[in-house]
Amino acid sequence: MSNIQDFIKLHLYFDGTGQEVEVLDVLFVDEDVYEIAETPVFTEKVTFGDVIKVKKERDVFKYIDTIEKSKFKRHNWLLSKQVIYSLELKILKNKIKEWNGKAEQVFGGIFIVNLPTDTEIDINSEVQKVIRMVEK
Repeated sequence: MSNIQDFIKLHLYFDGTGQEVEVLDVLFVDEDVYEIAETPVFTEKVTFGDVIKVKKERDVFKYIDTIEKSKFKRHNWLLSKQVIYSLELKILKNKIKEWNGKAEQVFGGIFIVNLPTDTEIDINSEVQKVIRMVEK
């Protein structure tokens, strides 16, 4: 994983008109080519880890194509406030880093985990353990 200072905020649109823009952290790969460094919330066209080609139009970038699909699989849950702010979930987030994955929290209670596709970790089981521990 890269350091936060390597990320670029890219104003990216997928709708063909530039009216619906999502601001995503990306990593520069080459001219007009970027790697998505966070999970997009408003589109399913790309995901964390995809390498994409874009075209700059005015101050935003138009999505053109996915050059390389992500080597990560996305998992997500809607968790209670109690679980989201628990020490147990914080510990799990640290384990996810150790497993070469990435954990994100969006809109308060949506917990997103991206793990390498070849992982043997049962992340659903790990999250369920956290929920049981916190909500007992």
